[in-house]
Amino acid sequence: MLEVDFHTHSSFSRCGIHSVVEMLVRAKSLGMKGVAITDHGPELKSRVNSTFYERLIDPVPGIRLLKGMECNLIGDTPRIDLPLSWARFMDLVLVGIHFPTPRGLGRDTYTGLMIEMLQSNPWVDIITHPDDIAYPLDFARLAEAAAARGVALELNNSKTALRRTEPAVTRDMLRACVAARCPVAVSSDAHALNEVGADDAVAGFLREEHVPEELVVNRGGPAAFAFVERRRAAKLSAEAEQ
Repeated sequence: MLEVDFHTHSSFSRCGIHSVVEMLVRAKSLGMKGVAITDHGPELKSRVNSTFYERLIDPVPGIRLLKGMECNLIGDTPRIDLPLSWARFMDLVLVGIHFPTPRGLGRDTYTGLMIEMLQSNPWVDIITHPDDIAYPLDFARLAEAAAARGVALELNNSKTALRRTEPAVTRDMLRACVAARCPVAVSSDAHALNEVGADDAVAGFLREEHVPEELVVNRGGPAAFAFVERRRAAKLSAEAEQ
């Protein structure tokens, strides 16, 4: 069980079924320290709104709400659907490849898009489900580019539990992270209450691939919150330089 889960979806996403408060109450009941609500960006027609980012402050005592968004590549371009007016209220910005990015473009194309996206967008903290077999990536190149920017690659419990990736692909991703000293974020990608904080499908991969503990940015509550603050400082610094 994760102490801090960096990737969950509420009913603001079209694929989530529980409210923000319900997700937080569930996490608190499990003894967790924090949960990031990271609903999809507007490209996937989510219902996220400014009130959530600007006005909602830790509605459930005893559990920290981290505000984020799982953004999307826009079509087959490196642009992402991050509303910049809300970005300064976000603790975490995640980016993953989802439909409507076309399938079948090839590993080199998807990898190039993701690296170009990282180079042009300093707000990004985590790349979600890079081992999704629908959008193959060159993990060595991506891990090197992410590590250079302090960005983590995600080990996604949901993708593994639902068999939307393959063990060999996940292992290749983790080996690339170890070789490049790239941060790893373990996340549930919960879409329902019973999935919050879950890491049961992927924890074994960390042990079997000998991923150093210090590479796992949310290995415990203090490390997770330190990652959030470290990334916030880096993003503010990059914004000031622009």
